[in-house]
Amino acid sequence: MHPVIFQFGAFKLPAYGLMVACGYLAAILYVFNKARAAGFDKEKLSDLVFYTVISGMLGAKFFYAVTYWEEFGPDTASRLVFLFRSFQYGFVFYGGLVFGAAAFFLAARRGGIPPLKAADLFAPALALGHAFGRVGCFLAGCCHGRPTSCPVSVTFTDPASEVNPLYLGVPLHPAQLYEAAGNIAIFLALHYGLKRSLAGRLRPGALLAAYAALYSALRFSLEFLRGDDRGGLLLGLSPAQLISLAVMAAALVFLKAKK
Repeated sequence: MHPVIFQFGAFKLPAYGLMVACGYLAAILYVFNKARAAGFDKEKLSDLVFYTVISGMLGAKFFYAVTYWEEFGPDTASRLVFLFRSFQYGFVFYGGLVFGAAAFFLAARRGGIPPLKAADLFAPALALGHAFGRVGCFLAGCCHGRPTSCPVSVTFTDPASEVNPLYLGVPLHPAQLYEAAGNIAIFLALHYGLKRSLAGRLRPGALLAAYAALYSALRFSLEFLRGDDRGGLLLGLSPAQLISLAVMAAALVFLKAKK
């Protein structure tokens, strides 16, 4: 695809970084647009966004490092050098979700913001921003699908892309676009749900739990179509699938629990 949007001298504008930035911007604009209707002060939400985004990025990188540490080089020094040199790529979404969520709830409590009510406001924005990020993955070639002969396929030919070199020139499932479309569908469902939540027809935390359940189901299913390295398997399932099952179970328990 197009891992680099344009290059001027030594400066490169990576497609993935650009789309992730657009995703953050879209998510933040959505939250601020709905803030007044939800009864939140934009200034307090700004602090909440800042701590959540920074923690989420660090968490996503940390999970990536832990998952693929042995593949970065022969020793600790070379692995650390590789990790910093490739900082613009290599993030694990669930790592970002865990660290970002922890920072979100801590910052919300510290700022006197009802955490579950705020989380419901952020849930649609999270799905929206993630959709942009997956388009960035598609342009960069990371998180790619496995080989397929179905009519819906994409062939990566640029050696600079993040696709496994063995799959260059091979038709692959556009897993990144599948997930982007799924996230847009989740966003639309949660956007509709937010209207009900603001009207008091949903209990606090319901939209967050719905997001967790829907995204976990989407991710669990799409993992079967992924062709990149998925980490070590347990019972035939990737780490992301095992996390998806745990998150989905917790979300369903919350949704079924009485008020």
